[in-house]
Amino acid sequence: MPESPRIKLFSLKVRTATLRQRQIELKARIMEELKRPAPCSTTLQGLKRRKLRIKDDLARHEGILRTLESMGGRRQPMDVA
Repeated sequence: MPESPRIKLFSLKVRTATLRQRQIELKARIMEELKRPAPCSTTLQGLKRRKLRIKDDLARHEGILRTLESMGGRRQPMDVA
């Protein structure tokens, strides 16, 4: 059963908020690792990759949210080619 536009919009907002929180947590973990006397480059690399993935996901979700909000929750028919 397809989701209503309202549910999708709400779900995206919740997901975006969750991603923002994870991004903040990762920034803090990266800063903690950098403060160590001998930061582990492997750990830093992994944390930075995760942060970048979250940044990409955030950009995608925010773009979808902008589109849905500009449509006012209305769905547009999809072209079937």
